[in-house]
Amino acid sequence: MDMHRRGPRNIHPEHVELQDWKGTVIRVWHYLDARKIKLIIVFLLTIVTTAVTIIGNRINGLVIDDYISKNKLHALLVICAIMAVMYFVSSFFTYFQNSIIIKVAQDTSARIRHDVFANLQRLPMKYFDTHDNGDVMSRLTNDVDNINTALMQTFVQLFTGIISVIGMGIAMLILSPLLTGITLLSSVATYFFSKAISKVTQKAFMTQQRDLGSLNTQIEESVSGKQLVQLFDHTKETMKDFDKTNEEYTNAAFKAQSLSSVIGPFNNMTNNIAYLLITMAGAISILTGSKVITVGVIFTFLIYLRNFTGPINNVLNLINTLQLSLASAQRVFELIDESPEKDLPNAESVKNTKGNVVFDNVSFAYDKRPILKNVNLVADQGEMIALVGPTGAGKTTIMNLLTNLYPLQKGRVLLDGRDVTTIKRRDLRHLVTVVQQESFLFTMSIRENIRLGRTSASDKEVELAAKRANADTFINQLPNGYDTILSENAHSLSQGQRQLLSIARAFVTNAPVLVLDEATASIDSNTEADVQKAMTALMKDKTSFVIAHRLSTIQSADQILVINNGEVIEKGTHKDLLANKGFYADLYNSQFDTVK
Repeated sequence: MDMHRRGPRNIHPEHVELQDWKGTVIRVWHYLDARKIKLIIVFLLTIVTTAVTIIGNRINGLVIDDYISKNKLHALLVICAIMAVMYFVSSFFTYFQNSIIIKVAQDTSARIRHDVFANLQRLPMKYFDTHDNGDVMSRLTNDVDNINTALMQTFVQLFTGIISVIGMGIAMLILSPLLTGITLLSSVATYFFSKAISKVTQKAFMTQQRDLGSLNTQIEESVSGKQLVQLFDHTKETMKDFDKTNEEYTNAAFKAQSLSSVIGPFNNMTNNIAYLLITMAGAISILTGSKVITVGVIFTFLIYLRNFTGPINNVLNLINTLQLSLASAQRVFELIDESPEKDLPNAESVKNTKGNVVFDNVSFAYDKRPILKNVNLVADQGEMIALVGPTGAGKTTIMNLLTNLYPLQKGRVLLDGRDVTTIKRRDLRHLVTVVQQESFLFTMSIRENIRLGRTSASDKEVELAAKRANADTFINQLPNGYDTILSENAHSLSQGQRQLLSIARAFVTNAPVLVLDEATASIDSNTEADVQKAMTALMKDKTSFVIAHRLSTIQSADQILVINNGEVIEKGTHKDLLANKGFYADLYNSQFDTVK
């Protein structure tokens, strides 16, 4: 396999600091902005429930001072009935507002997930060459789920809690400025302590999410390569590596969550001290004959205090969820902000091409490491051009530049005299069809997998393409024929059968330029004979580029380019190159001797 098929695995380390939590919060809020009407309804419902709580608690105090102490039983029963109705209505409104918040959270998460996935489809190949698949998947799944959890839990507490704290704070101040002052002292102490701890935990939560991405990457690789692990008896080593990564993630998660969990107990301690001081101050005031503070006032104030500190406590106890979600949100937004593939401003729509291809002094490098050096080639309409050379020579890279998957550093690639970078990518990739060595089939029917080559193809055209690729026979032997659903990259099919479906996909595309990137390398000799016959029909009247290790398959090529260390070192027909007795002749004769 060409080592530059997708570029080197030069994984970039992820950032471990929450660089702009305010900006992250604002961006999450922008997603919520589309649900303004529902949020306004929640806001109004919260005001109603807070008002009911304030009034109900004040009535409780008045009941103690004016009804219980004066034995007004009948009036007490009436008041209790009214309060029961009020609390029932308040509970109904609370359920309704929570349901709205859950709906908003799910819709917002779905929109974020859509934006992440949409940008993934537009990102250049270079991004995937430099980022672990597991980490990308972790951002799309785990990180978005963390945002959803925060919206359903923390956001509810924040949104409703702010209104509750403001309402209760005003009610407490009106009821007793003295007792309110004591409450504020404990609140200020909690605020400064929480702020100091949060600075420490932000980095810890970013590290936790980074390590989770690494863990997911290892799991994804182990599951995908499970057969290789067993064949090479690498189970113990794989487990050892997994245990190391798992331990790193576990330690990071423990550090982050244990640090953040300090806030809740500290807040409970300050609240309990506040309760004690308020009770003492009220008791002293009553014992000294004060008419301002009564038993009912103390009772009401303590309930107000519970409703005042309750939302704060809930948020502080969920601080790890909040910070985890902010860390996740930043990772998600980093992915959304990655620059997608963009057509040049002057890019034109091109629907047809004759298939004349020119590489004009092309050079290319992956991360400043030279891969191609001053490559020149000319392919006229209908010609078959073969690219041969050692693994890693840069053959596949040439084809990646033809389809504009990677940006050129030097030179030009021309299609009918037009620079491919000035052709809209969507059109270019309909004009050039690529059949890769490693076939990939999606979890859908065989018919739909073939139709990916041209979504407008009819069932008849799909079946004709399969016949031309010699895939029709084995497809009809399957239980549901063309409607058989494939799963897990069609592992139930042989490698040869999977590749035949990829070739059928190229038949149905019927593009003027064809690239066969070692398309028959994984097919057995008997199957290869049938495929070569089909390939001959497929390449008719098309400009074809064939990358091959089996030199016996390209002897009829109009032109053979020998690539070594990124340079074209020989060029000519099979007969001419053999006569030159150079690199190609040595390569061919070595294969021939091996076959003999």
